[in-house]
Amino acid sequence: MSRLIYANMMRMIRSRIFWISEIFLTGYSIFVYAMAAVNVRNHNMANTGWTTYFFNEMLFIHVVMAVFIPVFIGVEYSDGTIRNKIVAGHKRMDIYLANVIVCYAAGILQFFTYSAVSVMSALFFVGPYALSSMDQMAWRIGCSLFIILAYTAVFSLTAMLDSNKTRVVIIELVLAFIFVMLVTQIYADLQEPELTSRVVMAETGEMVLEENIPNKKYVSGTMRVVYEWIDAFLPEDQSMYVLDPDVKFSMRGPLCLFGESVVLIMAGACLFKRKDIR
Repeated sequence: MSRLIYANMMRMIRSRIFWISEIFLTGYSIFVYAMAAVNVRNHNMANTGWTTYFFNEMLFIHVVMAVFIPVFIGVEYSDGTIRNKIVAGHKRMDIYLANVIVCYAAGILQFFTYSAVSVMSALFFVGPYALSSMDQMAWRIGCSLFIILAYTAVFSLTAMLDSNKTRVVIIELVLAFIFVMLVTQIYADLQEPELTSRVVMAETGEMVLEENIPNKKYVSGTMRVVYEWIDAFLPEDQSMYVLDPDVKFSMRGPLCLFGESVVLIMAGACLFKRKDIR
């Protein structure tokens, strides 16, 4: 399998779509911190949570991967490379895993490209405190790598089982949109506080603030447990926690993402063994 990985790595390095994504991430990182500098000057945001800027890529990296992975793998189908690999005696399991490994490596390179440029952009536009004020960086980076692995597992499965490159790109962009919709609903519901406050009009006509009122939108009991487990398996939801400067460290999310990725990769490899390669 090492030869397959090496060949795929060389193809990735020569891939135009890979370098387009790298240029895009570089430009976006510079833009994010340029906007941060404007916010600092206008709103005195020196003490804000800078993890939101540094890990901002995690909000849309699934879109980048949803385009890169089907195009990268689709070329193997359109050029007949996968068929030739099978004819040459390579095992289908090795072919599948080699593609997954290289796609994951591309995702990691994209992540660290954005991170490296973010360090330089933060120092140039804002100053050292934009980096020194961030905490739990090891957890945030580690969780980000598990998130990228989960996206790789999902998108590689689709791309390896469907040889139509255009159709796969459309399917995976739809999946990326679904991820966003799910995080909008589930993550937002879990962030609702148990108690809230409201302003009401008293009998005297004055506006009075009522505090510690039960929040009707708060998810409790069994439903909250279900939401929390669904939340742990959704990579886009976990991205929100990576960005949150006040988040508390938890192993549940990364472990669930890792388990999900292993299951999807193994399922995809088994299904690929039965695929009719024309």
